[in-house]
Amino acid sequence: MENTRTMAIQMPEETYQRLKAYLKRHKVKQKDFVIGLVEDAMEKEVSAAPGDSGK
Repeated sequence: MENTRTMAIQMPEETYQRLKAYLKRHKVKQKDFVIGLVEDAMEKEVSAAPGDSGK
């Protein structure tokens, strides 16, 4: 099993409720959703690096 770390954030109640509704509609776990956001953001940074062809 790979090592894991815990991340906690605080957000406005309205945002939290909207997030929970979104996750339910799309049948996705909060953990998977957040990890996907982080990975997508890091990938965009890598693909936007100078000299990179974007592939």
